Amino acid sequence: MRRPWATSSERLPTGPEMDAGLACDFLRACARPGGGWGYGPDRDTLVEPTASVVLALAGTALEVHETAQAVSWLEQAQHADGGWGLHRDDPESGWSTAWAVQALLRAGVAGEAVVRGRAWLASVPLAATGKGADEALWTDNLRIDPTLQGWPWRPDEASWVEPTAHVLLALEPADPSVRDRGLGAVRYLADRRCAGGGWNVGNPYMFGRPFPARAHPTAVAVFALARWSPATLRSEDTSTLRAAMQEEGGAGALAWGLIALGSLGLDDPEARTRLSGLQDPGGGWEGDPHVTALALRALAGGRS
Repeated sequence: MRRPWATSSERLPTGPEMDAGLACDFLRACARPGGGWGYGPDRDTLVEPTASVVLALAGTALEVHETAQAVSWLEQAQHADGGWGLHRDDPESGWSTAWAVQALLRAGVAGEAVVRGRAWLASVPLAATGKGADEALWTDNLRIDPTLQGWPWRPDEASWVEPTAHVLLALEPADPSVRDRGLGAVRYLADRRCAGGGWNVGNPYMFGRPFPARAHPTAVAVFALARWSPATLRSEDTSTLRAAMQEEGGAGALAWGLIALGSLGLDDPEARTRLSGLQDPGGGWEGDPHVTALALRALAGGRS
């Protein structure tokens, strides 16, 4: 549904100006033996870049044979507890689980692996915060509600914006078993909003001084809230996102920003042109399969 602050010039375009076939060739060349991708050619297979490429390519005309191998690799890398680590040999489940679940869903693998992955995400424990003598630190200096909980990077740690947003993207709002915790995370994100809109990695203030928003955490928070609670978003969140992605200017910031805007039916033609222009002669972006996959999603309209 179009947001009230969208204008006719912000509607999604008919198509990007990029060489998608060349990008696909780059990803094919970077695929690792046994399936999956790392953060560059000849880099070890990791969950995040592997999931990112699957999200960009699965079910599209650009899909390559290596995508099916990557899905198999993700299924085999799942831990007995239902989560995923950074890589297959990482014994501790953590934030990569959200990426793996999203990728398997995009690839049409909505079976036991996804059920177990979502169950692990819903059960992640958090560190207790904001009680007793420390409560003034949270409420007065950081200006946050310490009772609100999102998700941590690793179990038993404090909540942060990015893992919270990624987990919300992996969970289903209509699932009653996770809805209460999901809505609690929505309230957490609203509480962590920066003074002028948008998000940084965590606290909007430190000892009473405001922290600026950054493109990446703002984008993933907007993307997650667009799915879970669009009414929570404010016009200043998208305006802050546009400014941050242009100021930071890297392919990752531009791609995440376009993906988030696309989830709201919005666009940034200048950022789109700028991102397209950053494509390497070899077909990728920054020589990194993860960034390349994000750019493909962004320039294809922000595929969820």
